[in-house]
Amino acid sequence: MSDAFRNPFKLRNSEKIDSEIGFLRLFSPLALEALVQKHRSGTLWENVLLIHSSPGGGKTSLLRAFEPGSLTTLWNSKSASDYRDLFNTLKGIDAISKSEVKLLGVSLPCTRNYQILEELNISEAQKKRLFFSLLNSRVILSTLRAACRLKNRKFPEGLEDIEFRYDNSDNYFKSLEVPCNGKQLFDWASNIEKDIYKTIDSFIPETEISVEGHDELISLLVLNPQNLYFRGKPLCSRILFMFDDAHKLSDSQRLLFKQYIFEKRSGANIWISERLEALAPDEQLKSFEGRDFEELNLENYWNKNQKKLKEVLRNISDKRAALSSEEVTSFQEYLIANLSETDANEKLSLAVKETTDKIHELSKVTNKFDEWIGALDDLENETLLNRAIRLKEIEILIHRNLGKNQLSFDFPMPIEELDKKTGSEVTKAAALFLSSVHDMPYYFGFEDLVKLSSFNIEQFLSFSSEMFEAMISNKIKGDQIILSDREQHDIIVKVAKHNWKKLRTEIPFGQSIRRFLTGLGEFSKTQTFKPNAPYAPGVNGFAITPSVQDKLYPEEQWINNSIYQPLVNVVSTCVAYNLLERHTLLQGKKGQSHTVYYMNRWLCVFFGLPLSYGGWRHQTPDQLIKWIKK
Repeated sequence: MSDAFRNPFKLRNSEKIDSEIGFLRLFSPLALEALVQKHRSGTLWENVLLIHSSPGGGKTSLLRAFEPGSLTTLWNSKSASDYRDLFNTLKGIDAISKSEVKLLGVSLPCTRNYQILEELNISEAQKKRLFFSLLNSRVILSTLRAACRLKNRKFPEGLEDIEFRYDNSDNYFKSLEVPCNGKQLFDWASNIEKDIYKTIDSFIPETEISVEGHDELISLLVLNPQNLYFRGKPLCSRILFMFDDAHKLSDSQRLLFKQYIFEKRSGANIWISERLEALAPDEQLKSFEGRDFEELNLENYWNKNQKKLKEVLRNISDKRAALSSEEVTSFQEYLIANLSETDANEKLSLAVKETTDKIHELSKVTNKFDEWIGALDDLENETLLNRAIRLKEIEILIHRNLGKNQLSFDFPMPIEELDKKTGSEVTKAAALFLSSVHDMPYYFGFEDLVKLSSFNIEQFLSFSSEMFEAMISNKIKGDQIILSDREQHDIIVKVAKHNWKKLRTEIPFGQSIRRFLTGLGEFSKTQTFKPNAPYAPGVNGFAITPSVQDKLYPEEQWINNSIYQPLVNVVSTCVAYNLLERHTLLQGKKGQSHTVYYMNRWLCVFFGLPLSYGGWRHQTPDQLIKWIKK
């Protein structure tokens, strides 16, 4: 990648960034914060770590930071101010030091033909042996390649300088004499891989298969720092095996692979990254607590650390804007963060008049609100926006009071009562009502972009790239680079509509999911825009409670009920693809928790709902499944 890029926000996948320097310049050290916490708790190393997220969560970028190319490039540039923070972060988790790169990161994508083994006309036992053999050969080949990269040796010529000092006490190697050098180990592993390819390409009967098979992942057992040397000295202090895109394995291979690793507990450093879509529905909808491994769900982590996420996204946007070839070298400062009252003047004036008329109409049958109405004159000194919002607050509170089914005398309510009942949530609801009724910008500013990420870095980039493109366009046209509230709002709505169109074809159960989300969106709008704003600032989530006939069963009982299988499929897929955010809330009786499913924030935009959390309603499985079948 060149040092400059027209719109660096459009650069998504880390594997598409050619150079290590290009990757490091865009990578935020703050993205490693979750690993820093695990290191502090003593659970990062000598352990199995599952890294989960929906597409675009940042799994592959996280792993790439630990590859030899990244670490050696960073070590060679450790004095440069651009990389100091990243260097210190990796130093803090014992991956690198001032004197050396301590970690050998071995990256192995699970996207290379493993599933083809499932199509062979052989027994399940033979499929297992071939799968483990292929995996072993590729782990060894990847380790040797990584070792050459770590020591800045050409591959495969540099393998002569690597020693494999394994004594074969466990008799894992039958056709290789060990100890040996790296070139001999490379040839042995390469021949196994070639033999497996021949088996795949041939039509020989299963009894004639002659590949050297393994019933264990011997590569993870024998490849350790005690057995690998470079020119007579230890190759590294620690080896990290990183299996990326494990969701690409077949279901049986993935299960076999994980079961072996969990049961063996070899003490190796093993990170497995996979999309949430690979998890079974009950894994999607239940907790991973108490398992025999560490789990890092990236979206869940950022949900619990939202201030840190904001820092990460600000850091990412600053780094990307600085790389632009179009000299738009900032991002956040070119985003208007407040509603432009000048542009909205006519609409605000109309809102003030219409809301004032509604307040008088609502209160003409009672004198309870006389003091409140009398205070309206005091608003003349306020800005037009503040007057419009304050009036809408009063309208909402009058609706609430009139809706109460209780006897009361029509004594005027003091103005202090109005102030007491007005809170931040009512104010937010008032702003949403104004924007909706009078078509004023609502989604704008960097704060909203952070919310719109739904804890997913690529989703942040998808909105930000369109914003940055508009900034570039403004500059080319000679206009102000800064984006108005209206420009930002329109871009955000456009991206949300584009995302909605993609749902039908890009995810499983696409049609059912669109029907379900449409039902949820319409229900949420009905609840949100009630005149008294009962769930201010609005509803954009639900919790599943048992149907009347299932009241004796736990809240999760619907997951195991075959009647609700379509609902399980839809909800688990929505969670896997980050269309629904799964939150556990403590609310109600002491110790009572609820699993709440909130809409992804772009869905909130699509349905015109607030980006806040907290507004949710209980729904039974019977009601939810109706949305699917509409």
